[in-house]
Amino acid sequence: MIVDKQGSHYIFVFSKKYVHAGLNYIKYKNKPLTNKEYLQHWGKWLVLGRREELEELANRLDPYVEREQIPCIKFDRAVQKEFEEMLLRECVMCIYCDERQREDVWKILAQEGVTSKAWQYEKNTMEAWLPGGRLLERWIKARRLTNSDAEKVREDALLYFAQFEDEDAVFTGVIQ
Repeated sequence: MIVDKQGSHYIFVFSKKYVHAGLNYIKYKNKPLTNKEYLQHWGKWLVLGRREELEELANRLDPYVEREQIPCIKFDRAVQKEFEEMLLRECVMCIYCDERQREDVWKILAQEGVTSKAWQYEKNTMEAWLPGGRLLERWIKARRLTNSDAEKVREDALLYFAQFEDEDAVFTGVIQ
């Protein structure tokens, strides 16, 4: 099910049962991941392209998401201006899965025409959004925040990611 909410930077692809029943799609072999397992095993395949190309790919991948062969997908509605200085002038699609199923997911992507292979663990993404992390600091710079506002953003990031410190708690997701 493609979820395209106006006002959101991202367009998502979820199984209908996760949208309507509020279930957690972040699992492996039907078992929800703990925070520790999430940081050890959860990641994403990255695909770059124009929004139209990614929309077409999302439509082709939607049946795999419905069958839970792919847990979740998100992609940019538009190029993120904050990251143009990184020469990232294309939209990004993230195809999420547990690393223990990533080769199965890659086979699906390759079958649907994806040729570039780039994997990123969510732990690395989270670290990049912590104070001093490359993504958070570039985001702050691109928004030209005052020193005071930048420090507030950094403090908020620390507080937000502190919720994942209990390694045994079931991972409940990241606000997007």
